[in-house]
Amino acid sequence: MTTKAKPGTFAKGDPRINRKGRPKTFDELRELAQQIAHETVKAGGNEVVIDGHRVTVTEMILRQWATSKDARLQQAFMEWAYGKVPTTTQLTGDGGGPIVVKWDDTDND
Repeated sequence: MTTKAKPGTFAKGDPRINRKGRPKTFDELRELAQQIAHETVKAGGNEVVIDGHRVTVTEMILRQWATSKDARLQQAFMEWAYGKVPTTTQLTGDGGGPIVVKWDDTDND
């Protein structure tokens, strides 16, 4: 008599079993992402070629960012290309003087 497996269970040797499992660390996930990033883009079964060279996934993403109408993607492209624009934090008052705090001692409750 054959026993039926319950849904969601695997029999010994089932090819659907994921032997490697999920990536154990972020480094493994990064490595996988980098492998995908270096792959050649295909459209309609053919490799995408621009100016005589095969286009990688990374290049295609950057080209999409550069021509996007979304300002956030345009900014991300520029930051990757030329570095992030420095942000300044002013810890002094106007003209480099001290910060003046006006305090009202009266209770307004």
